[in-house]
Amino acid sequence: MRILRNPPASVLVPLLLLVAALGTDGCCACRHAPESGAVRTRWVTGPFGKIRVEDGGSGGTPVVFVHGLGGSLEVWRAQLDHLRPGRRAVALDLHGMGRSEPSAEGIYTVPSFADDVRAVAASLGLERFVLVGHSMGGLVLADYAGRHPGQVAGLLLDDPAGDLTRLPRPALDAWLDGFGLDTYPAFREQWFGKMLEPARPAVREAVLARMRATPREVVAASARGLCAYDPTPGLRGYRGPSLTVVTEQNNEPYSLQNVVPGLRSQLVPGTSHWIMMDDPEAFNAVLDRFLAEVK
Repeated sequence: MRILRNPPASVLVPLLLLVAALGTDGCCACRHAPESGAVRTRWVTGPFGKIRVEDGGSGGTPVVFVHGLGGSLEVWRAQLDHLRPGRRAVALDLHGMGRSEPSAEGIYTVPSFADDVRAVAASLGLERFVLVGHSMGGLVLADYAGRHPGQVAGLLLDDPAGDLTRLPRPALDAWLDGFGLDTYPAFREQWFGKMLEPARPAVREAVLARMRATPREVVAASARGLCAYDPTPGLRGYRGPSLTVVTEQNNEPYSLQNVVPGLRSQLVPGTSHWIMMDDPEAFNAVLDRFLAEVK
């Protein structure tokens, strides 16, 4: 192969333009929507390290998706594909999960995850957007909406975790003991396996594979953060459109729809905790109706 040591401008200029274009994919200063709605992976500098972000689609009020404990942005694949033909949709990996960097200080609190969302919104230039969060991600959204209500056009919670501060402390301590070094492997399979009993086989395998890939230390610290966080002040302070979509199992005294006055709730029967993966058509229909409410 012959190498051009002094390439002519006809070769050099297009090459430089290509390099420049490729260089912006992960640039934190890219504050505009992807050209022509193209899907891009970006790397945003967050308060705890680099955050993986997938950004694609154009038009409408943007939607930002936040996964739950031990998850990644891939859990929202059906929703991202559904929305992007006509709307900008963004998903991120919270720090320590998916492909995002872990916290060097070991910080995995609900507010710290909300800070990830803040960093992504600021980097992408998102001024007003709808937030959709699953499980622990629902509490992350509660914290974000409470601190930045003017940015949140709507809040959709997918089978969110409840207010665990209402549970007796001995019960919480017994649960947290399962995340110990010796107990965690068996505890993880039992705990997640129970939640996945109604799941489709493909969903079950995908969720367990992602959970097994998440470091125990991250999961354990995040669980402690969940037990210490009260989501009700943020949700009570947020005045915009909100909806929680729940399974039949999510109807405890501490479930958000039972502790936050005025929080609307919709039941999706026959699925596991991962509603958006088990029945994407049903969840996407709920999502579409909710987005139609957002002005």
